[in-house]
Amino acid sequence: MATNQTSGQFQIAFPRSTDPVNVHGDLEQLAGDVKESLESIDVSIIQIDVKNVSGLTLPAGTPVYIFNYSDTVPGIKHYTEDLWSSGSVKPVLGLLKTSLNNNSIGKVVVAGVLANVNTSSFVTGDVLYVGRPDGGLTKIRPAEGSGAVGIVGYAHTTNGVIIVEAKGNGTWGALKAGLA
Repeated sequence: MATNQTSGQFQIAFPRSTDPVNVHGDLEQLAGDVKESLESIDVSIIQIDVKNVSGLTLPAGTPVYIFNYSDTVPGIKHYTEDLWSSGSVKPVLGLLKTSLNNNSIGKVVVAGVLANVNTSSFVTGDVLYVGRPDGGLTKIRPAEGSGAVGIVGYAHTTNGVIIVEAKGNGTWGALKAGLA
């Protein structure tokens, strides 16, 4: 990745069109630069408080949607086959920051760098989507369902990093395609 060309207030390096491409290395460098820049202003992620109303303990990194609003925070659930088959696919709010017991309040990362999650079934640079049937994460874009929810910034069993962007647009795919 080019280190002499930067943009914006945070001076994050980005590649020029003539630079050699190393998708995995470039994305890993970008994730680190974004994390460092956001930490410098004490904001590494955009996150909100939520209450798990799914009836289950949900692991860190689970994609969730808003089910209801109670106790001054949104009630969230994870995606299941029932939700998919009913045609009631909801917008992805984000990914759980940590494991969250049922009826407990925790945090969902809406955008930013989600660290310390298991990304060992992926490789750095994989674009992530909400999977079927269990609602986990997959690198295979579903024929029906969510757009991209993030990209793997670092693949690791316990210290994995996901760059979260739960807007469902093609930004991450376009980013990866542009670097390939």
